[in-house]
Amino acid sequence: LFRSVMGATGVGKGSTLNSCFGVGNFSMSAAFASDTIRPQAQVLPWRGTGSPMRGVDLCGFSDSEGRDTGFIDSMVSYLREEVKYVHCFLLLFNSQEARIGMHLKDMLLSLKSVFGLPFMKNAMVGFTRWEYTKRASILRRGVTKESLTANVNKLLRDILGHEHDCACVFIDNTVSMCSSEELEELYGPELSVVTGAFHDAIETVRRFAL
Repeated sequence: LFRSVMGATGVGKGSTLNSCFGVGNFSMSAAFASDTIRPQAQVLPWRGTGSPMRGVDLCGFSDSEGRDTGFIDSMVSYLREEVKYVHCFLLLFNSQEARIGMHLKDMLLSLKSVFGLPFMKNAMVGFTRWEYTKRASILRRGVTKESLTANVNKLLRDILGHEHDCACVFIDNTVSMCSSEELEELYGPELSVVTGAFHDAIETVRRFAL
């Protein structure tokens, strides 16, 4: 099974793939320039012990070095010629700044031209940096899973013209990046709730492509 992850530079594509596969193999970058300058694919067991799956980390959009046009050409060519069929397009947004920029819009339209509009049936939206604590819920000031789901689906339908809503998943990759001791220090009595929500989110991604 192929899972292809796309999104803006710094949104957490590599971190999300690392969370899904239980590894640290995929590149992670906090910089404005994309750390992934060409598509990267690896076949790994899901969460380290499950069935083998192939994860594809595509180049980041809104790259500070102005390489988006080349990135889009490279990604479309790679998906068309080497991957050919993708079971799950995981389209990632930073939940703290969920927007569809010009280059992401161009990429979606390019995918539509290559795979046809039905490719959106295989698309799932992931919101990263979604903390599961009570404090985070209060600080979001009314921004909910439901409101983000409705807003991003309206934007996607307006751009691409499909009629259905894409499934959405909410992920905090901090859970997979920290040690047990660090997680205990960060979350204290909320740790079981946080880790449970994280594992449920990753399982939602797995089930989507089956």
